[in-house]
Amino acid sequence: MNTLDLNDAKPETDGRKLRASNSRQKIVNGMLSLVQVGDLAPRAEKVAATATVGLRTVFRHFSDMEVLYREMIIEVQKKFIPEISIPFASGQWQQQLVEFMDRKAVVFEKIMPYRVAAKYHQHHSIFMKENLVKWHKIEKNILLKILPTNIVEDITLFNALLLSLSFDSWLQLRLDQGLTPKQAEEVKKKIITALLADFS
Repeated sequence: MNTLDLNDAKPETDGRKLRASNSRQKIVNGMLSLVQVGDLAPRAEKVAATATVGLRTVFRHFSDMEVLYREMIIEVQKKFIPEISIPFASGQWQQQLVEFMDRKAVVFEKIMPYRVAAKYHQHHSIFMKENLVKWHKIEKNILLKILPTNIVEDITLFNALLLSLSFDSWLQLRLDQGLTPKQAEEVKKKIITALLADFS
């Protein structure tokens, strides 16, 4: 009798878990969609409306908006870090660098709203600040693997390359200077080519 009761209850329990999981994902997706269109700090009420859930549901899954921002960043990283880390097709470092630049141009454009939001919140969020540092380290480590030792050991040159390939430089070209993605990528490639003129 007890076994039968447990089996009868299991589908209902699984159903509740599935609904909870679906609601949580809807809230995260709602947050992502708002940030994507430029709302860097959407209120919980707006997230709830976008996700088509109640405000109480938002706070049942996320104790405060900081936790929801964390979930957003984790979701973005889960999707885009693998794109940055795909093995290169070429075995030559010069071609690998070109592949890396092309890849970053695509990824930067996709993640721009979320990175801008993270930078906006980093001054009052240790998590945001730490994750920006983490992303920077990932990009730096990839560049360290690409470049030959003589370039890596030239600290000034290496850091100039790192800066030129950074999201901050992409943001300046795209938003501050109003360039198109293609124009921004061409500017970056011209800078990198000039920096590496003696190593071609």
